[in-house]
This record gives sequence, structure tokens and C-alpha cells, in this order.
Amino acid sequence: MATVIPKQPKKERDQITIKLDRDVLQTLEHYCRYLESSRDYVINQCLTFIFRKDRPFTEWSASQGLTVCAAANGAAVEHGVEKPTIRKAKPAVAQGRLPMEQ
Repeated sequence: MATVIPKQPKKERDQITIKLDRDVLQTLEHYCRYLESSRDYVINQCLTFIFRKDRPFTEWSASQGLTVCAAANGAAVEHGVEKPTIRKAKPAVAQGRLPMEQ
């Protein structure tokens, strides 16, 4: 079964310090064990996902002329290789069906 977050590629990183609620940290630890990945990687992937999916943020950052990471700029990155974003087709409406009378 595929996971939401791919395995960890090696990249250059900067260090920050954050504080998390204990229950969030505990769940983060479980998720890291599940993925066999580091906290750094999981947090990085979560933020990249949010940056990519938050349409108002992407519109705002574009209007500000800001540069966002390549992975958040509409391309999925797996193992250091960019892949085009695949959009799921919306389900087709069933044809020839009429609503049932009540």
C-alpha cells in the first residue's frame, strides 16, 4: 500500500527550533516510525503539501512575486525527481437516470 508521503531523499537543510503540543509530537513520532523516516523529513513533506494545496496562499505568493519551493509549485517530487502533478478526473454523472418520485 502506497503512503501519502514518499521515502526521504537527501537534501541540504537548515535547522530551526519549534515547539509542538505533546499529543501532536507523539502522533508525529508514530508517523515517523510508520514511514521509517525522520521528523525533519515528515514535517518538510507536510509543509510542502500544505503550500501546494492552499490555493489562496499560492495566489497570494504569486501576487507578491515570491519564490516557493519547486515541490510546492505544482510538481510532485519523489526521490529527488520532479514529476508532473496528476489531477484526478471528476466522476461522470450517470446518464439516462431520472430521479425517483416519492
